[in-house]
Amino acid sequence: MVISIINQKGGVAKTTTAVNLAYEWARLGQKILLIDLDPQASATKSIFGDEEFDNTAFDLILQNKPASQIIQKSKNFSIDVIPGEILMSGVDLKLATQYGREKYLRKALMPLKSKYDRIIIDCSPTLGLVTVNALMASKEILIPICPEYFSLKGIELIIGTLKSIRSGLGHKVQVRGIVITRYKNRKVVTDVIQRVTETYGFKVYKNYVPDTISVEEAHHNHKPVALFAPTSKATLAYRAIAKEIQKS
Repeated sequence: MVISIINQKGGVAKTTTAVNLAYEWARLGQKILLIDLDPQASATKSIFGDEEFDNTAFDLILQNKPASQIIQKSKNFSIDVIPGEILMSGVDLKLATQYGREKYLRKALMPLKSKYDRIIIDCSPTLGLVTVNALMASKEILIPICPEYFSLKGIELIIGTLKSIRSGLGHKVQVRGIVITRYKNRKVVTDVIQRVTETYGFKVYKNYVPDTISVEEAHHNHKPVALFAPTSKATLAYRAIAKEIQKS
């Protein structure tokens, strides 16, 4: 199962959701690969700090390097990782002139699908060719949103991209569900959920990730929030969401 975590709007805890769900699914006994396609390499930095790698997602997509030469193991997160890097910002331009440019990542991941229970892609915040590659490689997506009006605009852009991929490239990607992040106010959340369900008909997971400092502190300590703050509300939320997604 390949699942992309995507929202082109910044500040919605996309990477936080990717790395913590990866940890939670690994904790449940699944073999997990996380791929960081964000040029800012936020997931990579969250897991490995300032460590640099000779081979990254850039090499997987453009240099035809085998994944076995790229994958790094994270002891803290109990997952495998294909790191990201700043060079990913130039991949769209390099892919633009290539035949079959939308399917480079899908081809690269073919040998890996049987080795992992889940391959999680932390997408770039832009809806360019790198993100199209992620969607073409994926069966499903998760959309993290903050409970505010502008997050709904992000959903509309994603839906437009999914429709284009389906009509233009013949690939259907399902929206697995919406994860509410940085939750503060119940009334605002209720309003957003109502809009999402009425407008788009997507499933919204009933557990919300609160806006808490423990998440950022966990990032700076290169740990999942569950190891850094085992009893925090964010830990309990991601644990519950991982199980919700598992059952849905």
